[in-house]
Amino acid sequence: MEQPALLPPERTMLCGVSQSGAPGPYYISPWQVALGAAVILVNALVSLWLKLDMHWQLAVGAIRCIVQLTLLGYILVPIFTYNQWWLVLLYASFMLYVGCLEASQRPAYSYTGMLAQILMCIGASAAVFLTYTLLVVVRTEPWYSPQYFIPILGMMLGNAISGVSVGLTALLEEFAVGKDRIEQLLALGATRWEATQASLQRCVRVALTPILNQMNVVGIVSIPGMMTGQILSGSDPSQAARYQMIIMFIIAATTSVGAVATLYMASSYCIDACGRLRMDRICKRDKANAWNARLGRKIAQILKPLTDGLKRVGSWLGRTLCCCRGSKDLEADSKREPLLHTV
Repeated sequence: MEQPALLPPERTMLCGVSQSGAPGPYYISPWQVALGAAVILVNALVSLWLKLDMHWQLAVGAIRCIVQLTLLGYILVPIFTYNQWWLVLLYASFMLYVGCLEASQRPAYSYTGMLAQILMCIGASAAVFLTYTLLVVVRTEPWYSPQYFIPILGMMLGNAISGVSVGLTALLEEFAVGKDRIEQLLALGATRWEATQASLQRCVRVALTPILNQMNVVGIVSIPGMMTGQILSGSDPSQAARYQMIIMFIIAATTSVGAVATLYMASSYCIDACGRLRMDRICKRDKANAWNARLGRKIAQILKPLTDGLKRVGSWLGRTLCCCRGSKDLEADSKREPLLHTV
């Protein structure tokens, strides 16, 4: 029986055979990564065909994905090798800052101190639940073991940041669009919490909906990334499932606490202690994710010949499909009997 192509000896620093005796992961070459990335062209063709104007966003996202994951692979090697607590915490702080910075760039509206509030709320929530997970639930030795600390923190931050950004976007748009209703409640004597209670409830539901959907379909419809990675590396599927259960519960708690804390702090800032909705503190961005937009323009200039070729392919496919459909319609019309017969 043919054995799978395992990692070469010089690349097995962090990989090996699992305790169950199953072979380790297959070695993936850069050429195979390029083949996997080629399917993004399907999304680009769909965007060009339907004129969605999303092909540059897809290009920026694909390039950022490749660059960031490549850098992550090289950054984690010394962290795992030296296994020092200060190095792990330094990288965790970097993860937290970059993630919160990305979350603060997504809403169309912003206010002064929004990044600091997101950092405070998500950082405190992640610190509490990560400490509980490592010391009480998993009981890692040492507590800062990067094998557990960094992946768990990454999954917690990724989901918490998505929930916070979605909820914060909905809340700020609620203040900007529905300010008349809130100001009317404040004028009738309602406190700022009473005037914004319905808005906060809706925004918290919006923030928690993604993680609730994941919990409802996990194991039946989808296999999450952590469990998939453990299975691919040869771990026992039952142990991988238990790890994933813990991760899902910790993610849900981190997202819930972080979203609620951020939304309440945003509400207390936008509505002062005197019960006034301070729209002067909220400003609309000219364009969200301006850095991505600039990068997209640069990529557009570089990849213009490729996009022109894709446009020609799309127009040719459109003409071919239209011609085929037109010929079929003519053939069908010729086979129909006329409604009126001439004498």
